[in-house]
Amino acid sequence: MSAPTLSVLRRKSGALRPFKVGIGGFALLGTAHLALAGAAAWGDPTPQQEASSAAMRATSMTLLGLERSTLDVVNGMSSVMALFVISCALLALFAARHSPALVERRTAFGWTLLAASLVGLAISAFYLPLPPIAVLTVTSCAFALSLRRAAP
Repeated sequence: MSAPTLSVLRRKSGALRPFKVGIGGFALLGTAHLALAGAAAWGDPTPQQEASSAAMRATSMTLLGLERSTLDVVNGMSSVMALFVISCALLALFAARHSPALVERRTAFGWTLLAASLVGLAISAFYLPLPPIAVLTVTSCAFALSLRRAAP
């Protein structure tokens, strides 16, 4: 194999590895969120959690003609967003496996995932505890490294 061919192969594999780490971070984040939400739903609530849930059950809102308690809306949105993050991770992994040029070259595909990760990190820094902040920091760095290693 010639020297240019080897350098191209190294660069390609170098861009895919951090990209897969970023995708793994998205999948971990969504899966952990669902697992924690499920554990909280089936566990024994603390008195503070029970009081909060009771207050959220007591208030309701009408969305598109459907009346739902605030607790239902929060739980529903939380579950949907976790499933959405997992789905996006699986779709991105599928795309990278079947069209590695999306990752090996600096395409909008990679920039979009970096932007989504950075926005998620910013929101997490304001509203969420440390674990999502740490995962999204690693995810953002992985996507940035993947773009840096990708061919222009």
